[in-house]
Amino acid sequence: MMSRIRQWLADTPIRDPVDRRNATFMQLLLIFEGVRIPVTKLYLFGLHWSYLQDRFYGKARIGAPAAMAIDIGTDLAMTVSAWLGLCLIRRGRFSQAVAQFVATMLACGAVAYAAFGYRATDGNLTLMMILALSGLMLGRRALWITYGVEALILVMSVDPLKAPATSHLPGMMMAVYDVLPLRALTSYLLIALIVDRSIHALRDSLIESEHRRLQLVREIAERERTQEQLLHAQKMDAVGKLASGVAHDVNNVFDIILGFSTERDRLPESDDLPPGDMRTIADALEGIELAARRGTAVCRKLLNFSRRDVAFTEEFDMVAALRELHPLLRQSLSSHNELRLRLPDAPRLIRFDRSQFELAIINLVTNARDAMPDGGCCTIAIEDGAEHTVLSVSDTGMGMAESIRAQVFEPFFTTKPAGRGTGLGLSVVQGLVVQAGGWTAVESTPGQGTTIRLSLPRAGVSAVESGFQDVSGPMYRVEG
Repeated sequence: MMSRIRQWLADTPIRDPVDRRNATFMQLLLIFEGVRIPVTKLYLFGLHWSYLQDRFYGKARIGAPAAMAIDIGTDLAMTVSAWLGLCLIRRGRFSQAVAQFVATMLACGAVAYAAFGYRATDGNLTLMMILALSGLMLGRRALWITYGVEALILVMSVDPLKAPATSHLPGMMMAVYDVLPLRALTSYLLIALIVDRSIHALRDSLIESEHRRLQLVREIAERERTQEQLLHAQKMDAVGKLASGVAHDVNNVFDIILGFSTERDRLPESDDLPPGDMRTIADALEGIELAARRGTAVCRKLLNFSRRDVAFTEEFDMVAALRELHPLLRQSLSSHNELRLRLPDAPRLIRFDRSQFELAIINLVTNARDAMPDGGCCTIAIEDGAEHTVLSVSDTGMGMAESIRAQVFEPFFTTKPAGRGTGLGLSVVQGLVVQAGGWTAVESTPGQGTTIRLSLPRAGVSAVESGFQDVSGPMYRVEG
């Protein structure tokens, strides 16, 4: 219940942040005054009429009937002003609500003091409330206007007939002091000074805070512009490095094409070719066709990056894809390297972009070749897991130290000399596998070789169901 009331009080269409914060208190004050004034008057009329008649109305300057009419009229005016102020605040007109309430209270106070006199009234606390309210809610200008009006009201409330006639200056000064409400005037002045200084300090703090806020907004906007420029520069740099990486991939494809093209040197110069040589030519041409298809896929990868197209995911047999890719993989290795495929007889269906899958395998085999400059064996194997298929590419090369192994999947990290690598190959492979819902792992021992494993969900198993995570720590070992 209380939370709803607080929410209702705070829900006002007031733009100024200070007024919006003061609106809750001001609404409570207006509701209190709108209820207190009539209830108090009814209480006094019902239970203390003799007190009002003897001590209040009977001492009025203008007679009891007129005094009662003025008392009831001013209370009615202040009650209406309080509820009117509440309605104005609910409509978002905070300053107008406070101004009309303060003006009404001052007008009613002037009438009451003029009718009953300063000594006969007990409205000093009300005048203090109005003085503080005008300063805190409306500002310093309203504060001093209110003080001037209240000082005028107090002076007008003095009964001049009570001032003794004397020509002695000290006696006259004492008489004036007794007649004029100097203590009230000085007390109100002290209150006004305190409120004024408080308002000045609060307003200065608010202005300073607003200035700092605007400065912070400008700095944040400037930082955002600088960050955008930095990101744009980094993207341009990444595009350049990516283009270099794509050129590296294309170079691998062209190496294969050149390797197949050299098969013509084995053919005799005679026009009559034996069937075996014809078979060699046919195989070479098939290899050139496959290599050209890989080159087209590389170009498409670059175009997809520039257009931000999504990869073309399809369901295909990993075993059949590797068998078809075998001639290209064999050609990617040097003549003193051996390639072994350990593939199951049954199909292993996965969902992946086939072109990116083939390029990833070529990248891994090319890395294995570079790791075995003096010759060695590259082994590609498929292992089965519960809901995934693990493809491993192993070499018997130089291996890697732990510090290097921990960074192999970082973009642009490479141990190859300048012009030989960009450091994008393994990072791109990892990104493709993780995007498909799998993970990558690497195990390497210096002097013994390296094994890189790619774990991919089987067809029909989503990335969420597989529960795969990106793992670049110790190699994942398949049990069973």
